[in-house]
Amino acid sequence: MQCLKRLFHIAQIKSKLYNSINLIHRKRQYIELNFVYRLKHVSNMEFEGYEESEEEKEIYKQISDIYLGTMDNHSVFILQPYIKWGVEKKKNTTRELQLAEAIALIDTLPNWSIAGKKLVPLLSLQKKQLVGSGALETLKQEIKNCPNVTAIFVSTNLLKFIQVAELQKAFGLPIYDRYSIVIHIFREHAKTREAKLQVALAEIPYIRKKMVDLHTCHVGRIYMDEKKKKTLEAREKKLKHALKKLKDHRQMIKRQREAYGFPSIAVVGYTNAGKTSLIKALTGDASLEPKNKLFATLDTTVHQGYLPNMLKVLYIDTIGFIQDVPETLIEPFKVTLEDAIHADIVVHVYDISHPDITAQIEHIEKTIKPMIGDDKIVINVANKCDVVDKESLKKHLSEDTFPVSAVKLTGIDLLRAKIEENIVKAANLITKRVRVQLGTQVEALLHKEATITNVESDSKDPQYVIMDIILTESSYYKLKRITNI
Repeated sequence: MQCLKRLFHIAQIKSKLYNSINLIHRKRQYIELNFVYRLKHVSNMEFEGYEESEEEKEIYKQISDIYLGTMDNHSVFILQPYIKWGVEKKKNTTRELQLAEAIALIDTLPNWSIAGKKLVPLLSLQKKQLVGSGALETLKQEIKNCPNVTAIFVSTNLLKFIQVAELQKAFGLPIYDRYSIVIHIFREHAKTREAKLQVALAEIPYIRKKMVDLHTCHVGRIYMDEKKKKTLEAREKKLKHALKKLKDHRQMIKRQREAYGFPSIAVVGYTNAGKTSLIKALTGDASLEPKNKLFATLDTTVHQGYLPNMLKVLYIDTIGFIQDVPETLIEPFKVTLEDAIHADIVVHVYDISHPDITAQIEHIEKTIKPMIGDDKIVINVANKCDVVDKESLKKHLSEDTFPVSAVKLTGIDLLRAKIEENIVKAANLITKRVRVQLGTQVEALLHKEATITNVESDSKDPQYVIMDIILTESSYYKLKRITNI
C-alpha cells in the first residue's frame, strides 16, 4: 500500500511538473514566434531619416527620366553585344545564353514586350556608336523593318552617356542598358519602404556617372543647373542617412537574435535559382509565395524552421545576384546582405536546369567569397534536379553538392541532415548528455534553455532521466552557475 501511495505521489508531482513545463514551452514559443515575426516584418517598419518635399520629388523625377528613362510601356528591340576574341571575350558562357538572359530581363517588366533581337559581334565596347558605320546602317534598317519598336535595350552592363546619346541620335529611340533595366525591375518589385530606400540609393551612382559623362563629352544637352545638382546631392545624403538608420536597426535585431541563441542559415544564389522555394521546403512555411521571375525577392526576410534533432534555426532569404551589372547596383543592398554575411552557415543554391549554370555559379562564388571569408561553412545545393536528365545532373554535380527539388521536396531531408551535422560547430553550440532528477528546477531550466534531442529513463533510479541536450554557450554557462551540469 505504501508503494502505491508513493507511486501515486510521484505521478502527481510529474503531472504538475509537465504542466509547468508545458507552460514554459508555450511561453517560450510565444516569445520566439513573436521575435521571428518581428524579424520577418522588419522590412515593413518605418525608418526615420528620409523625407523630401514635393518640389524635390518633381526635380528628381525630371533628372531620373533623362538619365534612367521612363517606365512607359515599350516594345523593345534587344541588341546583345559580344566580344569576338581577346581578353575581354567571355569564356564561361555563350552569346546565345547572354541574349537569353537579356530576354528574361525584359520579360520581367510588366507591359514590356520584345519586338526583335540581334546578336552584335564587337572587338571592343568602347566605340561611341558601339559598331562601325556600315554595321550601324544595317542595324538601323533592321530595326526600321521591325514594326512598333519604341525602345532599344543594349544588353551590356553600363553604357557611357556619349554612347547613349549617339545611339539615340542614330535610331531615334530611347536607349537602355542593363543597369537601367535592372533598376526599373527593382522599382517594380520594391514594395516595402526598406527595399524602396535601397533601390533609390542604387540609382544615384548611375545618374551621377551619366552626368559626369555629359559634362565631359559636350553632347549638346542643356547642362544640369545648380538647383538640380544640389537636389541630387541632398537626396543621396538623406538616403545614406536613412540607410545608416536601417543598418543600426538591423544591428539591434542581430544582437537580439544572438541573445536568443538562434543558429542562422543564409540562403544565397543567382536570381530565380529557387531560394525562396528552398526555404519554404525546409521550413514548411505556407505563407511563402515563390515567384518565377527575376529579382522577386528584394528584402532580406527571416523564417523559423526545425532540424531533425528539433533544434530551432533561422533561414535567411536574400536578394538574388545577376551578371553584367556594376557593383554599385548591389552596394546599397549590402546592409541587408550582412544578415547573410554573418550567418552561421551559407547555403548556395543554384538552378541546375539552367543552361548558363557555369557562369552563374562562378558569378555567385566571385561575389560572395569576399563577403564571407574562407572559414565560413558553405553548403552547395543544386535545385530543380527533377527537371534534368541523369547525364546533365552528373555533369554539373560535384561531390559536395546536394541535388534537391524544392517543389517536390526531393533531397530536402538529406539537406536538413547536412545542416544539422554542421550547425553545432558553426554556431558554437554545446552538446551534453546529462542525468537529471525529475521535478527539479534543473529539469525545468533545461526545458527552457536547451534543445532536448533525446530522453531516456534511468534504469538505476526511476526518479531520474538521461537527456541529450544542445545549448548555446550563453545558456550553458548560465545553467552551470546554478547547476552541476
